[in-house]
Amino acid sequence: MTTSPGASHPAAGETALAGSQARPPLLRVEGLACHFGGVLAVQDATFDVRHGTITGLIGPNGAGKSTVINLISGSTRPGQGSVRFNGDEIAGQRPHEIAHRGIVRTFQQANVFGGLTVLENLLVGAAPWRGERVSAALGRKQAWSATQSGLLDQAWDILRRFGLEGIANDYARALSGGQRRLVELMRALMAQPALLLLDEPMAGVHPALAASIADRLLEMRDAGMTMLMVEHELRLVEKLCDPVVVMARGTVLAEGSMAELQSNQEVVDAYLGGGGGG
Repeated sequence: MTTSPGASHPAAGETALAGSQARPPLLRVEGLACHFGGVLAVQDATFDVRHGTITGLIGPNGAGKSTVINLISGSTRPGQGSVRFNGDEIAGQRPHEIAHRGIVRTFQQANVFGGLTVLENLLVGAAPWRGERVSAALGRKQAWSATQSGLLDQAWDILRRFGLEGIANDYARALSGGQRRLVELMRALMAQPALLLLDEPMAGVHPALAASIADRLLEMRDAGMTMLMVEHELRLVEKLCDPVVVMARGTVLAEGSMAELQSNQEVVDAYLGGGGGG
């Protein structure tokens, strides 16, 4: 068991993980802190995300997990600490600046554009519009089919990969909650991110569809994508994530594989013993 930042352990995708350890971490979070008024949300959070891994971020409700995602993505400014991406400091940068660097995120509540079709939702996520104001991207809607045939090909390829080409022309407002989750994930892939931040991607999703999403995430990891994922369903975390970072009361409590964490009494007392949380 290790509690030091950046620890990695053998699991599915072991070869890719071993290779990732020979490189500096893609993302290094160090001493990150954030207050909301007098409430301490995150305190001295420190961990690494290595290339080609799905790093899990778990802990009880109010542990600070989603706040950490917000701090990395620029949605919230840190009070102190460092976030280094590919060696460059990004803490305090604006969301569109961080997106241009290749960090893309999803949200706890699936964020789709109901007045656009599924295909159009994917195109909004693509370069060259990635990181622009949504209004600017939507303003180019009429130009998509005329000038961005490569992006259309990319969008159709992603739709086929997820088995959703049949709903490409359906409006997003008519989709189920699980389908909206998939659209948000596919739109994030259109940006070809270097790092994908997933904030509870399985929340409110039927178990069968959650299993399908998990399979797609593993395929993406095996293809070389790096992810940091907040998730409360521990069986999925065990299947997908290595290493796993445990947070409690705004700070990092421990880090390791799920098997190691399950044998850590401090982690069991703080979180695992109660069956998990959001």
